[in-house]
Amino acid sequence: MSNIIPIDTIENSHHILIKSDEEYFPQASILYSFLLTKQKKVSLYVENRNGKFSFLPWYEKIRSHEVSSADLSLTITIEIMDLYSFLKTNGVKINQKMATALYAGFLKRYDNFISSECDGTVFAVLSELLALGAQQKLCVTEMLQKQPLSLLRLKALVYKKLLLKENARLAEVKVCSNDFEASGSSWDDMQEIAKEILHLVHVEKVHIINVDENKKILKIIKEV
Repeated sequence: MSNIIPIDTIENSHHILIKSDEEYFPQASILYSFLLTKQKKVSLYVENRNGKFSFLPWYEKIRSHEVSSADLSLTITIEIMDLYSFLKTNGVKINQKMATALYAGFLKRYDNFISSECDGTVFAVLSELLALGAQQKLCVTEMLQKQPLSLLRLKALVYKKLLLKENARLAEVKVCSNDFEASGSSWDDMQEIAKEILHLVHVEKVHIINVDENKKILKIIKEV
């Protein structure tokens, strides 16, 4: 959903298909809950599933394919704060399921709440979500304390190849498709590892070199 969908569009629809990528599943879960309160028939389809958010409400409702009978299709690409504002602006009562999915979305968006963009407004929202019953411990356990084996395997390959340059300010690592195939991981996992590398002493930037694409460099720089 690249833009906020007007309430009247939703009201005039009978069967709504929610489509999202795994990375936007918290938002999809929230919208699913919201549409159920409007007594709508809802179908859910998620691409690139990896189980990262399988602990959130409605994950078990994901269909293996899109449905053609829906009269409204919503593709979810909305920022979590924008979705929260949408709910508040339209007077939507946030239940525990929605509060938990919102908390997970904020946890992801603001890099475990250590992002420089995480200000007082964000913490005020989090306080409200906790008061509404958000399962904070569940989100923290599933998102911060548990890691899939595929990610650990990729980490082992990445750290073995890691080189420090420019007086250790630059961390450089070369990866290829074989690394992802051998570990069962993805580029999203690689970006998570790159953020972790930024926590190494002195490191200010990370260059991930994609050997398969003419040594294309993915640059990640530490926030200041």
